[in-house]
Amino acid sequence: MKLNKIVSGIAVAAVAASALAVSSGAQLVVSSATNPGFSSTGGMWMQQIYVPGQGIDFGIDPREMGKVVFTITPDSPDDFEGGTGGSVVISSGPQNGAPADHNWPGKNYWGVLDEDKEIFGRDPENDTNPIHTEIAGDYIYTLTVDVDDTCNVQQESYDAEDCYVQIAFQEWGNEIFTDIKVLELDIYDKSGALMCSFDGDGNFTAGTVSAPAAAPAAVEETAAPAAAEETAAPAPAAGDVAAATDSTKGSPNTGIEDVAVAAGLAIVAGGAIVAAKKRK
Repeated sequence: MKLNKIVSGIAVAAVAASALAVSSGAQLVVSSATNPGFSSTGGMWMQQIYVPGQGIDFGIDPREMGKVVFTITPDSPDDFEGGTGGSVVISSGPQNGAPADHNWPGKNYWGVLDEDKEIFGRDPENDTNPIHTEIAGDYIYTLTVDVDDTCNVQQESYDAEDCYVQIAFQEWGNEIFTDIKVLELDIYDKSGALMCSFDGDGNFTAGTVSAPAAAPAAVEETAAPAAAEETAAPAPAAGDVAAATDSTKGSPNTGIEDVAVAAGLAIVAGGAIVAAKKRK
């Protein structure tokens, strides 16, 4: 029998009364995939969705985002007690701007409530976090952030030559027995229509990719002499994977990687992140 099945009342009271400390317990399952704009660490999963200066463009207008949804699961379901917490961050701005030019709002959550699985990591009556997990399947949960005036992509950021827009999932939990795994990121527009999706390795799985729309090189080789190809060779596609396989590119001065590495750090920029990390 799980420990929290025995002392669930005591555990819930303790959770409600204590602040979340940086933990050496659970973290995110790290992916080594090298997809465009994707990075993964023990505390953060992040996908850049629009960095035109680095060829990252999945054919969506980030100003039209209505909500983002992360789907997560415990890596070892049988050991999962529900004690995981963190934040979803929609980050945007000019890469080389001052900290005040960046938009870093984080929407926090704490704990998983899944009564059918006897998981009581969240206390609904005392949970004041802006987002919380919803059951989406067998040990599968979603976290939804509605894009509002605090976390939208501002026009001045979008117009900047060095604009970036990235979406991150951060884990600050202290679940002792198991880690958390990101399964999917879905981005919807303001009407509720799906704009694009990524799997847990940052693979683009649905939507419209505008950049790689150029004709394959093989077609040009058969349709024109070699000399003509030398003068007419197309420039690298705007979404070229090679331009973004280094996950550290495209995010200088954004602060998101620093937040993930130092989970106890609260970043304040333009009314931005409130990283209270409280266990409610």
